[in-house]
Order: sequence, then structure tokens, then C-alpha cells
Amino acid sequence: MKKISLLLLVLFSYNCEDDLSDNIPAFQAIVNGNNHWVADDFNATIQNNQLYVNGISPFGSISIVVNTNEANQYDFSSSSQNLAVFQDTLQYSTQNDGINSIAYLSEGFLDIQDFDNINSTISGNFHFDAYNGTGEFTVNISEGVFYKIPLNYSVDQD
Repeated sequence: MKKISLLLLVLFSYNCEDDLSDNIPAFQAIVNGNNHWVADDFNATIQNNQLYVNGISPFGSISIVVNTNEANQYDFSSSSQNLAVFQDTLQYSTQNDGINSIAYLSEGFLDIQDFDNINSTISGNFHFDAYNGTGEFTVNISEGVFYKIPLNYSVDQD
């Protein structure tokens, strides 16, 4: 009985889910409510006072662009200059709205929680609903988080 208890304890200690604290830095989200998306490669860049956060996995990519270089909260919508994109076999953008009704509007939210200028990293969370270019198909990105992603500063050279 002790061996079974020990075996169960070991199995529960190593569960299948990825813990963000075990993956530093990290960039991950839930796609359409049930697909756990985790970026294999990611980066963040500030160029011309715009923040670009990008992540890619074998199952798609997420790109976020906001007009800022500050920790704050930002909205995504088709009327906003801020942008969130998910791309798999189709490209979905918060700059596109759905067809046939005003109820089908792209929307989302980004909360940049930390610009760490000492270690040059950025952390935040996000979610968004976006449509493809025709407005026919949609994607829901929820529980998005990027944590301590290396932050690069790019200077345009004229």
C-alpha cells in the first residue's frame, strides 16, 4: 500500500500541464477555448515607440503591436491602432470585423504589467477575438500571457 501511495504521489507531482513558473521566459495562450498554445520562439521589440511582441509554435503564431513603450492597459478593436493577430492556416486580426452584424466585432485587451529596463524583459497578459480578412471566420485567444520575454530596442537609421 505504501508503494502505491508513493507512486500516486510521484505521478501527481509530475502532471501534464505546463506551469509558467517552470518556463521562464514564456509566451502562451488558449486558442478557441481548448487548445493550449505555447510559443517555441518569441521576441519583443520596441521601435519608433511601438511595441511588437511575437511568438510562434508549430500550431500558429501570435503577434501583438501597440503604440507604446510603457506598462499600461490597451484595447484591441477594428477602430484601434493597436493590433493582435493569430495566424494558422488563416490570418485572423483584430483589425477585421465579422460579417452580417454589428455584434461580430473584433475586440481584446492587453495588460502590460512590467517593463524591466534593468534586465530588458517584458511581461503581461492578453486576450482577443479576431476575424479573418473576409470576416467569415473567427478565433478566440484567451488566458494569454508573456512572461519575462527578452526586450530589444531597435533604432531606425536614416
